[in-house]
Amino acid sequence: MQNILIRRGRPKDAYHFSELVTLTSPAIFPIVFGSGVKKIMKNLFPHKRHYYSFDRSFFAEMDGKVVGMAQMHKLATRKGQTVRLSFLLLKYLKWRLPTKAINLLKFDRLIKFVARNDCYVSNVSVYPEFRSFGVGTKLLSAVEEEAKSIGKKRIVLHAETHNTRAISLYERLGYNIESRSPSLKIRNRFFESFKMAKSVAS
Repeated sequence: MQNILIRRGRPKDAYHFSELVTLTSPAIFPIVFGSGVKKIMKNLFPHKRHYYSFDRSFFAEMDGKVVGMAQMHKLATRKGQTVRLSFLLLKYLKWRLPTKAINLLKFDRLIKFVARNDCYVSNVSVYPEFRSFGVGTKLLSAVEEEAKSIGKKRIVLHAETHNTRAISLYERLGYNIESRSPSLKIRNRFFESFKMAKSVAS
């Protein structure tokens, strides 16, 4: 395994976050947020305490270069995160907010099926040219250690059913498919995912 450094996210990682987060689901994010999704994510990232914030993220570096990232959420603060994100979207989307908000609420519905005492991993992404170096494994290991340090017993995530590469990685790391989540219909397209979970109890 290569020498991979995992660190906390910083506001100045906004560019890499905007690139990496859209790679996690290249079909969904442009539909939810529109063609300017990368600019929106870049604007949202430096603000604290919401789903796309730097203070919810971990970044992986190799030779000083950012190569991947992951986001972890403590769902006990879910309501506050939603309110915070709504205000930020109003600031950056303005008149486009009503249309985008409908799509975002559909996207957010998946989290309702996650218990509040679980940690939730919303995004794990590695740049394509670095996907065979164990970066995803290192990121998830860091997330698991953080979850244990705050007393959480499980980590939950969603993987799109067609993303066999990601599902294989998660299964190899001890995540199990618990259920098939309800289909999401966004602008006449259907998206399906598996809810996967892993116990991290000591």
